[in-house]
Amino acid sequence: MPMQQRLLTMLEQGHDNLLLRFGLGKALVEDNKSAAAIAHLQKAVEFDKSHASSWFWLGRAYFQEGNYALAQHAFEQARQHARAKGEQQIIKMVEVFERRLEKAQKKH
Repeated sequence: MPMQQRLLTMLEQGHDNLLLRFGLGKALVEDNKSAAAIAHLQKAVEFDKSHASSWFWLGRAYFQEGNYALAQHAFEQARQHARAKGEQQIIKMVEVFERRLEKAQKKH
């Protein structure tokens, strides 16, 4: 069974936590289902407002949807929380997507 389906099944069975929502949201973004991912990633950051990875993937989902203002906000949150925890990889990923965001905004 694919990861998304396993996570959805767990959610339907009443399991709900940060890692489940994060994993489901990330998998949906990677599968270009960003609209569906947003709700799960928003729930993930509700579980833990300082979870930098959830903020990053929420930013990616908004970016894919073309909602650049919300993407920028999510990336800023990701950077802030990653910096506080010393998560350098997240900071690097945010920087990559902020450059993409800047290019996309110039086109519009």
